[in-house]
Amino acid sequence: MPIPKLNVPIYETTLPSGTKLSFRPFLVKEEKLLLIAKHAGDVRSMIMAVKQVLQNCIEGLSSVSIDKLPLFDIEYFFLQLRARSIGEIATLHYKCTNCDTISNYSVDLMSIHPQFGEGHTKTIPLTETVGVTMRYPAFTSFERIAKEDLPAQESYAMVLECIESIYDKDQVYYTKDIPEKEVQDFVDSLTPRQAEKIDLFFDTLPKIQTTIQFDCPKCATKSPIVVEGLDSFFL
Repeated sequence: MPIPKLNVPIYETTLPSGTKLSFRPFLVKEEKLLLIAKHAGDVRSMIMAVKQVLQNCIEGLSSVSIDKLPLFDIEYFFLQLRARSIGEIATLHYKCTNCDTISNYSVDLMSIHPQFGEGHTKTIPLTETVGVTMRYPAFTSFERIAKEDLPAQESYAMVLECIESIYDKDQVYYTKDIPEKEVQDFVDSLTPRQAEKIDLFFDTLPKIQTTIQFDCPKCATKSPIVVEGLDSFFL
């Protein structure tokens, strides 16, 4: 006689982009993947583990491709998944900058939403008549975004990948319909000041972020703690 099977609850969420998902909590087999990636300690291992876990937890419930979701959707979904799987309150650690005491503090995962940087916009005017509209980098771009200093070639490729369209006063030109060489030539023709406007789009991308006001239990030093990114809430 077969052993009993455990029922797994199904949850629904609406991602910041408006995409709706149904998902199950991650199970011990997925938690093992995350623990192995955490132990490896490198960005690529974390990316592959998160991708596999998220895909496992929507399989058969949602037809969304994890690879195509923007990064802030992925971060938000991972927090929702972690909250439903382990608990809505995450316990993190902080070292006091005054007395070096290491203490725990709690974060309500369900209250965190993506925060846009100041001046963020997808539509970027470059001149009085010409501009570009950007698309958010997908999850497959996470490894490049996560690097502190992108090599020039990868940074250039990221810009090309994320330009959705180019417009002037008469028409909108979608890059999917334009030869890649023409898009490259357009980017190469930008002035440094115009390129800075596009850089601002990446610098102000939405991110999962919250600020905790922390009081050290030993020396009473008050510190605002900014918690952000997938790695802060990995497990």
